[in-house]
Amino acid sequence: MADLKQTQPERDELFWLFPVLLVVVIIAIAIFVKPGSFKLTPAGTSHVGPVPAGAPTGQLSAVAGENVVIPVGDGTGIKNGEQLVALLQDPIYQSEEDPIGEGTYGESTTNLHNWQIVVRSDMEAEGNSDIYLLDETGYNITRLTTWDSVESFPAITGDGSRVYFVSDRDDDPNNSNPFTKNTEIYYIDMANFRANGTAEPVRLTYNNETDYGVSVSNDGSRMVYISQTKTNPENPVLILADGDANNGKVIADTRLKNSIPKISGNGKYVVYNSFLDGEMDIYLYDVDGDFTVNLTNSDIPEYFPTINFDGSVIVYEKLLGITPQTEDLIELFACNRDGSNERQITMNRFADTFPTLSDDGQWIVFVSKRWDFSGDNHDDEAMFYMDINGQNLMKITKDPFYQEQPDM
Repeated sequence: MADLKQTQPERDELFWLFPVLLVVVIIAIAIFVKPGSFKLTPAGTSHVGPVPAGAPTGQLSAVAGENVVIPVGDGTGIKNGEQLVALLQDPIYQSEEDPIGEGTYGESTTNLHNWQIVVRSDMEAEGNSDIYLLDETGYNITRLTTWDSVESFPAITGDGSRVYFVSDRDDDPNNSNPFTKNTEIYYIDMANFRANGTAEPVRLTYNNETDYGVSVSNDGSRMVYISQTKTNPENPVLILADGDANNGKVIADTRLKNSIPKISGNGKYVVYNSFLDGEMDIYLYDVDGDFTVNLTNSDIPEYFPTINFDGSVIVYEKLLGITPQTEDLIELFACNRDGSNERQITMNRFADTFPTLSDDGQWIVFVSKRWDFSGDNHDDEAMFYMDINGQNLMKITKDPFYQEQPDM
């Protein structure tokens, strides 16, 4: 039988060795781990550096399995509840009278910028949305689709050679449930359309999923869209592909419900909204650098961003009423590509939505409820354009029919 008295000193040595080793480990961590390389966000999400080359200065956050750069804030914009409360004290938000829209804008009658704008509208078939092409005057409207189906999310290439859109035209005709429709991506060859007065759209995606929110680069070489499975509709994915929907690559796959992406004209940047960090924020994906940046990183919901040709300007909706039901408190904001210099563009009590930018980033086309077409104190949705500072407001729409989702 073993002598217990002889083994006892060995146990005591091991007992005292453990705390000594623990102290050594703690000292090593303090020496070799740089201060600030590991922090906790208010939500408790870990941040681990370094950030990718070419990304803005900040920290890399592994949020829900996706690496996102959170830039160092520059103190601009409306980011939290305290700043929002201060903003809403402005007299324009405190007024109990209905806002006055008439007289605050001019009628666009000349195509000074030579814009080609595509929209979704039911102006010729109420309840059945089609795709239309028009210029900034609101005249010279061309109906591009006439199928007995729902077309939406139009996008146009920079030279106007192709108009992309989403349609359920090839879904099961016996499927009457709009929420289970199989929507695919198509494009219209505009040279063919102009030569013949009509053109059968070219179908690009073939699957049993819901594809929507298509956006295309100026030369048509790259496109982005959202794809949502019917078995997991709460978690769609954001796909970057070439202009014919080949070589698709998932660039975001977490909390993208209600997200509408936009790709820059040069095809190098993709902006979209996501609930990734627990708040609806605006994100930017750098195609060449293969990294993602949380541009807004705020407690206030932001939706539906757009981006100009070189990616230097991003414009988006900010819900100052916190919830989408507060329609009269949706304003347009802008920021730079690194999330800096957030500034408020519109300041009123109309719902300003669905912005799209000119290539130079100096003009915005958007939809707003500031037009009382019939004079019955009921505001109708209409398309407007203005400069990036919110000045020189002009109304494009000439009738009260539903027109939204503009792209140019």
